[in-house]
Amino acid sequence: MAKPSVLDVARTAGVGASTVSRVLNNHPNISNGARARVLAAVEALGYTPDLNARSLRSGQTQAVSVLLPMTGTAFYDTLLGAVHHRLEAHDYDMALFPLLGAQRIRRFRDPSALLYRADALLIASQDPQQLYAGRPPFNKPVVLVDAHHPHYHSVFFDNLAAGRLAAEVALACRLPLVLLDVDDVPGELPSPVFVERRTGILEVLNRQGIAPVRTLYTRASLEGGRAAAQLLLTQPFPVQPRQDDLPTPLFVLALSDEMALGAQRQLGEGGWQMGRDYLLLGFDGNEQAAQAGLSSVAQPVAQMGEAAAEAILAALGGQLGTLIQQSFAPRFVEGASTRRSGT
Repeated sequence: MAKPSVLDVARTAGVGASTVSRVLNNHPNISNGARARVLAAVEALGYTPDLNARSLRSGQTQAVSVLLPMTGTAFYDTLLGAVHHRLEAHDYDMALFPLLGAQRIRRFRDPSALLYRADALLIASQDPQQLYAGRPPFNKPVVLVDAHHPHYHSVFFDNLAAGRLAAEVALACRLPLVLLDVDDVPGELPSPVFVERRTGILEVLNRQGIAPVRTLYTRASLEGGRAAAQLLLTQPFPVQPRQDDLPTPLFVLALSDEMALGAQRQLGEGGWQMGRDYLLLGFDGNEQAAQAGLSSVAQPVAQMGEAAAEAILAALGGQLGTLIQQSFAPRFVEGASTRRSGT
């Protein structure tokens, strides 16, 4: 079936094509009756604007490109959903461009790449200085989300403070600490998010003269958490016994909730009991983690996405005279996973 056109919408609504165009572009001089008929026809036909044609006419695409490390995680699903909700309300589409290795990074440094045909660029969880070895080849609005840089509009979570808070929670339990850290992959850029979380954790531990009894490097995913937990199950190491001669639980600190969830599932399948054999803490505060009883150093992901979208819209409207640097503070959300059995 052919894609419906402006003419199809106009015929269905009983108006001219120019009226359809004015309604879709929020022109004020349209009667309420005509506007309602056009919007009803758009809904009934499933019409979507031809952005290429619109771009030729106006120089705008009504689209925002999003450059991000990956898709399909709870964090990015929530973040992108919030961004899309705000942009859609202003008739902007969103196009996703995941970073999948060195070849795509090189492609995205090319000024002719598809993502630069949009009206604005949203960069998620990456330092543009590292990503581009300079500035992006783009002379329209650029906003960072889940990352910050003094030369760009930035909406971000204070991951350094989050790392410090996580370490303080872990130290308060006075247990041997196992750190599930993120492994840097050759050809991929290190995430400033995990760099800052790691820095905050180690800063607090070093101040107390404490080091993890074990650091396991893995991917920031469910599968990565499972792989690290399997090493704990198959390569045990001695810890100090308690006075009642039962083994001391380990405190497992994972740099993301995805990793923590994977570890929890693998340890459970291996016979370890949460609260008796280990305590567990992650980062982000996602819904799956909460449902699994995991404690987390949480961030307001949806609120951060909404704020990033508002920054884009303000920049597109020429309403930003100074750079935005909007930071969100962490908070500890306690679940069952940081409580010892019987407490």
